[in-house]
This record gives sequence, C-alpha cells and structure tokens, in this order.
Amino acid sequence: MLLAPPRPAPRPPEQPGMASDAASAGAGLGQAWAPSAGDTGALCQALTHQASLDDSIRHMENALREQGHASQVRLGWFEHGHVHLHGQKASSHSDEDKHWAAAMEEALDQGQALRWPPHPDHPQQWVTLAQRQLAGHDQAAVLTLILPGPSAPMGALSLLWPRLELAPAHEDTDAWQSLATQTAPILGWQRHAGRSWHWHLRQQWARRWLQGRQGARQHPVLAWGLALSLLAALTVLPLPERVGGQGRIEGAQQRVLAATTDGFIKQVYAHPGDKVRANQVLADLAEQDLKLEREKWASQAAQQDNAYAAAMSHADRAEAALAMSRLEEAQAQLALVDEQLQRTQLRAPFDGVVIQGDLTQSIGAPVKQGDTLMTVASTQHWRVVIEIDEADIARVRVGQVGEIALSALPWDTLPLRVRRITPLGVPKEGRNLFEVEAEFTAPVPPEVRPGLTGQAKLRIGQTPLLWNWLRPVAERARLGWWSVWG
Repeated sequence: MLLAPPRPAPRPPEQPGMASDAASAGAGLGQAWAPSAGDTGALCQALTHQASLDDSIRHMENALREQGHASQVRLGWFEHGHVHLHGQKASSHSDEDKHWAAAMEEALDQGQALRWPPHPDHPQQWVTLAQRQLAGHDQAAVLTLILPGPSAPMGALSLLWPRLELAPAHEDTDAWQSLATQTAPILGWQRHAGRSWHWHLRQQWARRWLQGRQGARQHPVLAWGLALSLLAALTVLPLPERVGGQGRIEGAQQRVLAATTDGFIKQVYAHPGDKVRANQVLADLAEQDLKLEREKWASQAAQQDNAYAAAMSHADRAEAALAMSRLEEAQAQLALVDEQLQRTQLRAPFDGVVIQGDLTQSIGAPVKQGDTLMTVASTQHWRVVIEIDEADIARVRVGQVGEIALSALPWDTLPLRVRRITPLGVPKEGRNLFEVEAEFTAPVPPEVRPGLTGQAKLRIGQTPLLWNWLRPVAERARLGWWSVWG
C-alpha cells in the first residue's frame, strides 16, 4: 500500500537539487529534515533535465545525502520477484549489497515504507528485521521507501543515517514516501527510455505474439508477417557467437616436493586440500641413519685432526699433508650430511594449497631420493585450462574474453581472458581437443580451489543466430562433399 501525500512544510521551494543555505546550516547543527512539497517539486524538475537514468539517480542520491543528512542512499529495482541494486554488477554479491537488497524486499513484501528504529508507540506493527540488520547498531537509522509503478511497485529507495538525531522524525515518513512516489514515474520513464533497442524489439514482438495467438485465424497476414520477421531477424541480426568446452582450474605456479635422500616417512602434517603458508613444515623424514653417518664423519674428522697435529709436532710433512687431505674429506662429508639433515623436513615453498600427496597412510614407508611426495599450488594466481574441439579452435584467438561456470558455483560466472593456445591436440573420448589457457580478469571468490571444473564459454565474435545453428551442419556437409568428390 502507498502512503498519503505529505503535509506542506513551512519552507519555500528551493532551487533544483534542493541545495539551500538553510539546509546546509541545518546539516551543520545535526538537525533532522523532511522534504516539503516545494523540495519534491524542485527535485522532480531537476531529474527531468538529466541526460540519463544514471545521472538522475546520482543527482537524487547526492541531493538526499546533502539535504537529508543521510550517509548512504541506494536504489533497487524489483524484477522477477527479487531486488537488483542499481549499479551492481552481475558477479558482485557482497554482504553489504545483500543487506541493502534484503531491506528493500522486506518493505516491498509488506507494501509499506519501513524504518528502524520503529515507532515507539507501535513497535510490532511491521516486520523490520532486515532494516535493523542494515542499520548495524542501535545508534543508526534506516528508512526504506516504495517506488510505485503503474500496476506494481517497480523498486525501493533505502537511506541510512549514522546517528539517530540526523534521521527524520516518525511523523515525517509520509513526506519522504511522497517524495519517492512523485519521483518514481520520472525514474521509470528514464529507465524505459534507456533500454537497448533489442529489448524494445523483444517487448514489441512479445506483445504482437500474444495478440497473434488470440487472432491468428482472423489475421493470417499478420501471423505470416511475424514469422517472416522472426526468420529475417535470425538471418540478419548479429548476436554474440561463443565456443566452449570443459574447463578446469589450476594454480598458475605449482611446486613438486621430492625426497632429498633415501629414508623413511616419519611424520605428516598436511593433507591434500589443506591451505599452507610459506616455509610451513608439511612432512618429516626419518633422520636416524643420517645422524649415525654424521657421527661417523665427525669421528673421522677428529681423528684426522689429531693425526695432523701429531705429524706437525714430529715435523713429518708428508704425514701432515696426508692427514690434512683426509681431514678435508671428512669435513666435506660432514657438511653434506648436515645439509641432508636440514632437508629431511619438507617445507611449503610459498602460500598455497596441497593438491597431491596423501602420505597419512605411508608413515614408516621407505622412499628413495627423487621420489615425488607432495605437490603445492599457489593460491595467489590461477589459470583456467579449457578443452576446445578441433572444429572450433581455428576461431579462438589470444585476448578473447569469456566466462566459466564452475560445478561448485553454478550460479556465478567468472570472467576470463585467453592467454595462450596449445598448438598440439590431445585425443580424448573419440575427439581431438586443444587446451586453451586463460586467466581470470576479476577477483575470484575464496571458494575457488585447484581442481574445480566447469563449463567455459569464449566470445569469438558476432554472427546471426541462424548461422550459428547451421554452421556445424554446413561444415560437416562440406567436409563430406570434399572427401568424396575432392
């Protein structure tokens, strides 16, 4: 339901945009403000002079922040049962945006302007859980207004005040709702005018199709005209053409941790899937044999040192030289053993995640020098490997963009850009596939991990939709014709 029009306020109308000296003075004193009929009319007049919907919304938000003392102002459109915040990207789903959308949906569901804190005389009249969550703390205030449409609400407008003394009084809620009610037709008209030409064409086709279903028998010429128009659009209208295939995520940098010496697995501290930090110990190898060998070479080094001292005391230069060479050999072997002892601990080379190497069932098992024990992939940079069929690889170019929908995140698509095309095909399941390496062009969600797979699509140009459907058939027919007739 919509609220009644506002009571006239005792202030004269301001210039477009509602910026006045009195209002600025009020903002400095922290006084609450309510829009008068003159303020609303001035704002509507200013909105009609804006060049686009984005300019109008920006102008309206700035005016409400300056005049109404609100710290944040957001507008959302109600479509298909959900609120879509204006200016929000399709891939953006931050917690703050979710709170704004939830507050708007709460008001739209109840058909009523809602605010937090509620009226002290009627605290339980309306459900305001989302408004309270958007406010964040008890000293903040939230007001969500309805933007009415011709037959149903077309959106909502939410305002946030950091302090209660800046928020409008409860009796001024009707005046604020009246401002939203009178500006809604202007915003709706600008939004409709700013739609793309193919959106208007689809709407026109939809209306004609509905009319054609009702009177197709009485108007066969119109029905044939619509059919020919649709065929012409499919033949001439260029639409984005995409090719795709199975995609998998890998770390842009991977490091294999191998056994540095023959030994046994003593202890394991990480498993596949665990996130690790740089220089973190992942596993220990048994060092008993190395310690015994170290004691052996340390003992020999001490003996040769004593032999060298005795030879020097007897002035036996030949024996001293022989003892010195043996001492240097023992010291070299001792340094080698010390280095091997330090390498008995497998450490992560960088921040990342363990993707291979489950050693929990191999504790005590012998390993040989060079055996692969674990693989760590970096989580700072990713790459996406896309398998493209050989029939489509000729149209893929470096720099083309696309998206991937992961099986683990089916509702989100992540943007990609092609970096490299592997020149060799790989037979797989009766097909010849080429691996195309791509990179993400936007921050990835924390749920993304190496090994996730999904369906990737690359945009390779624009062609008519009918040709996209007939291209595979035409190419196979041409290849079959050439193989028979040459």
